Amino acid sequence: MKDNQTGNLFETSRDTDRVILSVTELTRNIKLNLEGQFMNLWIDGELSNVRLAASGHLYFDLKDDQAILRGVMFRNSVRGLRFRPEDGMAVLVGGHLTVYEPRGTYQIRVERMEPRGKGALRLAFEQLKTKLAKEGLFEEERKKPLPLLPKRLGIVTSPSGAVIHDLCRILHRRFPNLEVMVYPTQVQGERAAAGIAKGIQVLNRMGGFDIIIVARGGGSLEDLWAFNEESVARAIARSEIPVVSAVGHETDVTISDFVADIRASTPSAAAEIVVHRKDAFQEQVVGLRNRLNKARTARVTELSNRLDRAANHGVFASVEHFVELKGQRVDEAGLRARTSIDRRLGEADRRIQGLERRLEARRIDRRLGESRARWTTLLARLHAAERGRQEIVRHKLGSASAKLETLSPLGVLGRGYSLTWTDQGKLLRRVKDVRVGEALSINLHEGSLDCRVENVSKDEHHE
Repeated sequence: MKDNQTGNLFETSRDTDRVILSVTELTRNIKLNLEGQFMNLWIDGELSNVRLAASGHLYFDLKDDQAILRGVMFRNSVRGLRFRPEDGMAVLVGGHLTVYEPRGTYQIRVERMEPRGKGALRLAFEQLKTKLAKEGLFEEERKKPLPLLPKRLGIVTSPSGAVIHDLCRILHRRFPNLEVMVYPTQVQGERAAAGIAKGIQVLNRMGGFDIIIVARGGGSLEDLWAFNEESVARAIARSEIPVVSAVGHETDVTISDFVADIRASTPSAAAEIVVHRKDAFQEQVVGLRNRLNKARTARVTELSNRLDRAANHGVFASVEHFVELKGQRVDEAGLRARTSIDRRLGEADRRIQGLERRLEARRIDRRLGESRARWTTLLARLHAAERGRQEIVRHKLGSASAKLETLSPLGVLGRGYSLTWTDQGKLLRRVKDVRVGEALSINLHEGSLDCRVENVSKDEHHE
């Protein structure tokens, strides 16, 4: 039935003079009239209560200082967003007004959304940069160093265009022996990011590559956008092979540049970074060889000087002094022994002389004969005692000399033993007097050694 007053279509029931509508009828009538009147709208407002549902639809409020409008952006439209809508963000939304019948509320169905005051791409770039920086993907600690002399190089770029030709030309000129493999992919357009990320993953699965270069020539922000996609950034971060980002010109900056292990200002610069010139490398090898020869000569001279200093070390002078001191004591012992023998012989001689005087005084032939015989016997015994005493003294001197030879450090060193000194100049006698890592000086029969303790083993029987 048509109501002439309102011009709207709906089912009615009459109660006397009143037109009675159901809630559904009224809501549907509003929907039919309202939605047709507000199409292709552009609305300026601030986002609040932004919520991305599991279905992929985006729900939010659009408000200004006096009113709030519910908004919805369905999954297909959300996929086209280059940035992430957030609470408090000022935006321009394009769409049309709809009525959500189950609740009887009206809302704007948004098909396009742009950040106000800043381009969508620039905002998306800053949002992703902030996100990845918080995750630590830009930290220098996680970046891998480039090998000095790569043997196999992978390049992810377009197979057509000047970039790949320039890269191959420079690489071949600088080092003809380098093996290069190109993974062809789009570097611009909607499918470019997926292709670039897949190229990095494929080269990692293949293995055997020393470096991967991700390259593209210059262009606008839109042209280079594939290298600002999160999928490409994470593929670079997950790569086990060092990645060089060579995108655009020197003034162009992409997310890939921040995540990559090395950023090259241009693709040509990337080729020069990863590969040294062969002739320059050979010159460097010659220079290193010369430095090695000089270092070896200097080391031999240093060791020779150390050997001379060790030969003149005070420890040997102290050992020589010790031996001399012992020799002097032996000489003194021999002198005392000779003095003692001379003294006893003198005493015996004096006793004999005394006896002779007594015999002479008595003038008794028999006693004289007896005394003479007794004197002869005593003299023989005295000489025998003297010889025995001399033999004993000689034997003691020989024993002392042998013992001195045994105790001499030089004799011990000659038999394969050594003297070990701490770095404070103390003679080492016990294992517990030394620590791991301590420097020691070991004196051998010929020469000495400078050592450092790596391990200490204690003898349980002497603990």
